[in-house]
Amino acid sequence: MKRENASSQTEKAGQDNHDRQKTENKPKPHKPTVRNILVLGKTGVGKTSLLNYLYGFDLPTGAGLPKTGKGLHENVITRNGTAYHIFDTWGIEADSMPEWRKEVLALVRKRNTSPHISDWFHAVYYCFSANTARIEEAEIEEILVPLLQSGCKVIIALTNAEDGFRKQEKLEGMKDYLQEELTKRLHRDPQLEMIPVVSIAGETLAGDSISRFGRTESLEAAQYNLVDDIEKRLPAIYKMNVMNKLGAWKERSLLLLANGKISFVLNNNSAKQLIDLINYDLLNTFGAIDADGDKMEAEANEYLLTAGNKKPLDRRWRPEFSRITYVKGYEYSKGLSVGLALDVASSLLRSAKSIRENLSRRVIKTHAAIIDSMQKK
Repeated sequence: MKRENASSQTEKAGQDNHDRQKTENKPKPHKPTVRNILVLGKTGVGKTSLLNYLYGFDLPTGAGLPKTGKGLHENVITRNGTAYHIFDTWGIEADSMPEWRKEVLALVRKRNTSPHISDWFHAVYYCFSANTARIEEAEIEEILVPLLQSGCKVIIALTNAEDGFRKQEKLEGMKDYLQEELTKRLHRDPQLEMIPVVSIAGETLAGDSISRFGRTESLEAAQYNLVDDIEKRLPAIYKMNVMNKLGAWKERSLLLLANGKISFVLNNNSAKQLIDLINYDLLNTFGAIDADGDKMEAEANEYLLTAGNKKPLDRRWRPEFSRITYVKGYEYSKGLSVGLALDVASSLLRSAKSIRENLSRRVIKTHAAIIDSMQKK
């Protein structure tokens, strides 16, 4: 009976081990790639129809995306392993422009300066309808100009671009007007992609067929913008991350020096302990900066690949900086009797206040030198 129990336990242990190995070997679910899409424009210009056409959604048109009132509204739609985060707004009208502008621009700036590319807006569409060919000055002055000034790339979708009475004339007029007005306000070529789009196939009143077009051009423009954003925006964000982390190190170090214990006797040894702590923290800060850079680079390469760019990010994208420290220079005694004598003697010549001030100057000098080295390169 004991042998049977032992055999049963052995079999159970073997089965548990087999089940555990199956669980460990089971592939982990792939986290879907994130695509953040911001679609803007006045009510009735075809924003939802554009999204359905470009990304294969089945969102209800007419009423548009589900809304609960004013503000930006995020809806997540997963297609073929990609999580599309759609940001839509209430209709842009003159009376809501100040509130609209404040909220949208704040969100764009916050997201597009994040160290995580998954937070950025990967495509921004502004829709004008070719049916009315109406472009209000407030849309240019209050929305497009601030977006472009912030470094955001905007794709102008000229919706309802099917053939019709004077339609081509309207399209060319809209392009020329936008180019002229934006160039005048920005004092440079806005370099906008302005793409005529027909999002819904059908027939005209005369019975002529209406075919959809503009999808390939719109998606290619979005992919190009994302690749260009990664190559240009990432070094600046990395640089800002370096400055923030070094600034935090400086503040921690100065706080430690202001409050750290320095003995009247053996103050030379107290100073050494503070210096060791400060420099150890600095090394950890350099390590954290490198780790952040590695994560940013891995994420960038993943997005570049999905955008059709098979060439990985050039390793030289990270701005270099000098990894130095001036928080050093004290001579530490090593022998027991001699060391004690030197520490006692130094305490008579150097007060705790002077030690704190001396080391604080070295921390500030180190921080300034590192930042200066990055600015020059």
